[in-house]
Amino acid sequence: MSFFPLFIELHGKEILVVGGGRIAGRRIEALLPFGCRIHVVSPDLSEGLMRRQTEGQLRWSRRTYGVSVLETEQPFFVLAAAGREVNETVVKDCRAAGIPVNDASCRENCDFYFPGIVKEGETVVGITAGGRDHKLAAALSGLVRRFMKETWKA
Repeated sequence: MSFFPLFIELHGKEILVVGGGRIAGRRIEALLPFGCRIHVVSPDLSEGLMRRQTEGQLRWSRRTYGVSVLETEQPFFVLAAAGREVNETVVKDCRAAGIPVNDASCRENCDFYFPGIVKEGETVVGITAGGRDHKLAAALSGLVRRFMKETWKA
């Protein structure tokens, strides 16, 4: 089954990211240009995320995940990128609270997919291969990115 591409305003919205590693970092980097408020819950942060936190581009709660964060933060959506066991708990809690969630470790646990994003100015292209073929989505994103850069130069 294919997913419908939906473009939504994220400016000022609270996004919760559970996990502070490489995958969380990639997704946060993709979100930053869209003006959302990012809150990371994780005992540790990667070097890149630590730099973003120091620069004030995200808020970090240095702790393990607990359902109380959903109750106090009421995020717009949640990205679970902490490892399979923690992600499954996050998904269960989000579903009980009616909060859309993306589980980076399990396609079947996703209410939405995180697309390959190409952005030039106000033009944004999102690409997914149904959550099954990340290499294809990355290759297509690269082609679109090159096309857009060439087009914007002209």
